[in-house]
Amino acid sequence: MNSTIIRKIRNVINNVIRTGTDGVVDEELEMRIKLVNTLSLALGSLIVVVGIIFYFLSDQLSILLPASIEFVLTLSAIWLNSRKHYLAAAIMTFGVQCLASIYFGILLNNIIELQAMIIFLISIIYLLFKERRLRTAALILTVCILLVLETYYHYQLVHPVQLSLHVSFVFRLLAMGGVLMLIILVSKPYVHSNDVNQQLKRSNHFKKIFVYQVTHELRTPLNAIYGVAQLLKREIKQDHHLQSIEPMIDQLLLASNHTRNIVNNVLDMAQIESGNSEALSSEAFEVIPFIEKIIEVNKIIAQTRNIKIKLHEVGMPGIIFSDALKLNQIITNLLGNAIKYADRNSVIDINIAGIKNQWTLQVTSKGAPIPAAKLATIFDPFITDKSKYTEGTGLGLYVVKNKVDSMNAHIQVESSTSGLTSFTITFPLRAGKPADIRLEDLADTDTTDLNNVQVMVAEDDEMSAALMSKFLKNIGCIVTITNNGAEALSASRKARPDVIIMDYHMEVMDGEETLQQLKKDPLLSNIPVIIATGDAFKESREQLLAAGANAFIEKPIDYKSLIKILHQQLHPISGELQE
Repeated sequence: MNSTIIRKIRNVINNVIRTGTDGVVDEELEMRIKLVNTLSLALGSLIVVVGIIFYFLSDQLSILLPASIEFVLTLSAIWLNSRKHYLAAAIMTFGVQCLASIYFGILLNNIIELQAMIIFLISIIYLLFKERRLRTAALILTVCILLVLETYYHYQLVHPVQLSLHVSFVFRLLAMGGVLMLIILVSKPYVHSNDVNQQLKRSNHFKKIFVYQVTHELRTPLNAIYGVAQLLKREIKQDHHLQSIEPMIDQLLLASNHTRNIVNNVLDMAQIESGNSEALSSEAFEVIPFIEKIIEVNKIIAQTRNIKIKLHEVGMPGIIFSDALKLNQIITNLLGNAIKYADRNSVIDINIAGIKNQWTLQVTSKGAPIPAAKLATIFDPFITDKSKYTEGTGLGLYVVKNKVDSMNAHIQVESSTSGLTSFTITFPLRAGKPADIRLEDLADTDTTDLNNVQVMVAEDDEMSAALMSKFLKNIGCIVTITNNGAEALSASRKARPDVIIMDYHMEVMDGEETLQQLKKDPLLSNIPVIIATGDAFKESREQLLAAGANAFIEKPIDYKSLIKILHQQLHPISGELQE
């Protein structure tokens, strides 16, 4: 019977604490509502217990009547929460305790410790209020209460209630016990928050290691697949008898590109969540050819659903300054999203327009209309439509939004009832001229200057090393293959290469240690070193840069980009690090 009564009491208390939380999806708001209810219930209970005992011991109505008013006002916060007036409930809870602190602090200053009351008030400020302005106002009010009470104590403007020594002792114990109980009660969320934060830090650390290891493991075989596809594509151009397999090679290249984009999105999300923001770069390039190349890559998968991609331009300068890498990721993700959800046999329009000091990029497709509720969360991570063509991770638009923000641009999405959906981005416009484009960037795949170049390759994966060697030999380079950094150092001292292409993660001696050893050797310190890595974390690249890396190329390696970087390092115009 006793256990049944206790269980019923617990159920009643839990129901009171949860008052007003029905339909609340914000976990932080729910926590604040429960805290207000818990404090109101605890304070109300203390007022009843302490007030009744104090009245019977002292027979003082100057305490009982105000305590009764405080009791009613304190419990009114629970009623306010039940009416969904959450902020009013929080303000009521804090305000009533401020008034009670002034009244009882003046009347019972010889019994109640002022410091304990002020500590309690400060401790509930950051739990009750989320907005900075409310927290600041509450803190100022608490300091004012402290000043008011100290002023009254100093000048004795009001005479405190005179109680017998016995009554004072009992009431002091009750008051201090109540205040300590309240401080412990409000301390629990702080302790819980600290425990959760430590768990989250450990979890994020393990997640980062997991992403780091898995993406590295993925990039190694992906590098081999992508390398084979590129070499086969090159062979087809040189041998027309192989043209019958070109569509299959195009599909292989497309699948590799798609997989690489997924891996990059996962890494970008890990970087966004860690709080690391990428530096914004600016380079001059021809905007129409730049976008046309991205369209060409996506045309193959669009053709499988008979979707056409059309580019329209109005008022754009031929050359602009922008962050080409981020812009590539933005357009690639928007196009991939449009192809995924557009109707078969439809057209995807890419419109770019320059207006004064701004330019807009708009990707429009026709498919199922997007509900307004989903539009509000479309840039959140892992948002996808599970009803059709849902390859990918649901991270594309999340990454797009963060890339757009990092470029000081603005993105918006609109979807009509007819199914037309448009993503429109407004970028700052800085026009360029042909002289702004560096000669190396115009070289594209020209390999005439790379004949007889001595290239040292340090790569512990046999397949990747073999593919790299075959490609470099095809463009006229003289290649030496080593399995790790120690072998690369030894071979470089015997025959000094013109350039070193080195993997980051290797057994025996990794890329960072090898770089440090190279830069210490006067005979080898000026050799350009290109790091081929699947590690996209900013911290790792900063370490390699500090160790002396001249350039990075990301795995899976795009051989056109490798040729461009080789040109840049062997015929430098500027000392900038290239990625």
